[in-house]
Amino acid sequence: MTTTPAINRAFALPPAYGLLQAWLIVMGAVGFAAYLGREFGIIGELLSQDATRLCLLIMLAFIGASLHCGARSLRLSREIRRFDEIEAAHSEHAGLRLDDDGELASGDRRLPDSLCADYLAGLLARRQRDGLSSPEYSQLTDVLNERIRGSHEFGWFVTGMLIKLGLLGTVIGFIIMLGAVDSAGSFDVAAVQQLLGSMSEGMSVALYTTLTGLSASMVLGFQYLMLDRAADSLLARVVHFAERRLAV
Repeated sequence: MTTTPAINRAFALPPAYGLLQAWLIVMGAVGFAAYLGREFGIIGELLSQDATRLCLLIMLAFIGASLHCGARSLRLSREIRRFDEIEAAHSEHAGLRLDDDGELASGDRRLPDSLCADYLAGLLARRQRDGLSSPEYSQLTDVLNERIRGSHEFGWFVTGMLIKLGLLGTVIGFIIMLGAVDSAGSFDVAAVQQLLGSMSEGMSVALYTTLTGLSASMVLGFQYLMLDRAADSLLARVVHFAERRLAV
């Protein structure tokens, strides 16, 4: 029992990595749901009944975009951790400065490279050189916002694309159903059975692709919402720090 705290400390991430932890929790829930779906044959049924293979395409796009979310979560978590170091260094040494190479430093220590450090170094450099006008400050903030958000727009594009792929499957499914009805030459027992089988195939395509697209889109949208909220929070912290602590 005495080893439990040591194990917890060994595997615990710093508070700055809360975004990465949240993403891991979401993906753990997705992985558990996928395991249950495989055990109960839901995923196999879904893939076998989808003649268009759109469900497989949606799943692959979801996995790829989720991995992108994980990479962005790690990147933003590192940026938050490094900005925490900047705030701590500013408090300990009562200020920030530029070293001989124009990089951000505090006291005798050069601070780790980061997007926030580049932003603050740019503010200090412009203030030392010729003062900092409001338009220049706004431009630097816009650049920081773009760099922090990175390729989140790609994720939102994929999120919307998953819904559209699901709707595309719906349309194709109904086309299959209507095509089966149009091609029916007679309505004897054998023909009706064949007609119902073709209509059932079309309905399966329509429903399964719609279900897969909507489910994947909702989960992926939640992941990118977490990323956007973390990016907004970090940007607000950096701008507030620059305005209040650096007296910009």
